[in-house]
Amino acid sequence: MQQLGAQTGGAVRAAARPQQARTACAAATGAARSQPERAAPQQQKQQQQRQQQQQQQLPAASRRHLLAAAAAAAALPAAAQLLAPGAAAAAAAAAAGKLEGTQVGSYLPPAGVEDFVLFVPDSKKTPAIRAGTVTPGAPYRFAMPPTWREAKVANILSGNYCQPRCAEPWIEVIFEGEAEGKAQVILAPLVRLTNRKGVKIEDIGPPEGIITSLGPFITGTYLDEEDIVSASSAPRDDGLTYYSYELNAAYGTNGPHTVSACTVKGDLALLFVVSANEKQWARNEGTLRKMVETFRA
Repeated sequence: MQQLGAQTGGAVRAAARPQQARTACAAATGAARSQPERAAPQQQKQQQQRQQQQQQQLPAASRRHLLAAAAAAAALPAAAQLLAPGAAAAAAAAAAGKLEGTQVGSYLPPAGVEDFVLFVPDSKKTPAIRAGTVTPGAPYRFAMPPTWREAKVANILSGNYCQPRCAEPWIEVIFEGEAEGKAQVILAPLVRLTNRKGVKIEDIGPPEGIITSLGPFITGTYLDEEDIVSASSAPRDDGLTYYSYELNAAYGTNGPHTVSACTVKGDLALLFVVSANEKQWARNEGTLRKMVETFRA
């Protein structure tokens, strides 16, 4: 009987082992399936904790900077409302660093000529003005249509690398009108025209005599004398004599048609060049000539 009981108990235990194995396997499978479900909330919690730690570790100065920037951005619309409509638009554009793409009529004052507006650079406008090469209190000026926009001057052309002792000409400002053309102020040290100091432009030579030196700056490349349409001289109301040129140079990089005015002030030769393509010139020749007449050094 004892042997039979032992055999019967062993058979029962042997039969139970497969069932236990299946139960353990199912439990393991369920645990494996539920592990990602349990891990997802844990990972999210850990990520939130890391973000909170990073924010707490952010330097106080950086937090202050972010808060100040947010406050300034929020205050800009309110401040703009206190300005005149044109000034508000200019202030907003300047704050956004996009003044170069804004029509000048939205922020420049009337010039009293046609419907033009007057451009006078401020004391921080260009490298030459900031360096004192151009007198900040008495810079050049000119007028243009209100629909024109300021274009960016490449750093290598701006004289930024050589002020205040540039030996080569540089471009101060560029403005463009899609329908009319382009205007730029080009300055050059007087030694490009003469070694004499304290002279006026008429002391250097007649208009026809110095155009060979000025021509490449007007066309952007070189100058053939046969492309000179006219060259003249006349005093203006600022007490300086200006040489005026009209060129028709098909190879010019500034445009085939150019009208310009040049004078000398101190140790600088100042050149104002207005250029246009054939279509622009045909429709706006009068406007471009009037712009050149408004230039003062």
